[in-house]
Amino acid sequence: MTTAETAEKRYLGRRYLWAGIVLAILGPVAYALLIWDGRLFTPWSVPIVGTLGVVLVFTALAYARSVVRVLALVLVGVLAAGEWTLLLKFARLPAYAGPVEVGKPLPPFETRLADGSRFEPANFTGKQNTLLVFFRGRG
Repeated sequence: MTTAETAEKRYLGRRYLWAGIVLAILGPVAYALLIWDGRLFTPWSVPIVGTLGVVLVFTALAYARSVVRVLALVLVGVLAAGEWTLLLKFARLPAYAGPVEVGKPLPPFETRLADGSRFEPANFTGKQNTLLVFFRGRG
């Protein structure tokens, strides 16, 4: 292999390395900006972009091996694994207890109102009728 081919290989490997690092950092930053803008949704794009970053850094490592590239692969891999763990752990819905039936008590739940106060089935006790409306958000 000539010196020019080796230099070209290293240059291409560096491009993959930097692209992988930038993608790994860009996922959480982009999601933080979306939260700041008030757009709340399940962040599937964050671990997917992190995994793509791992693939790019691994590709860079295949072009030329170095301590920096191995360290980058480990760090980006840990970040992507953490993103997947957080997403899969906290994106779960509670178990389905069946529909609410007339005359039967509500299944136990607890949530927070917009002002931060607790709201639970005990709030429905009293002589007045109560209408419970679930706002599913905006699209």
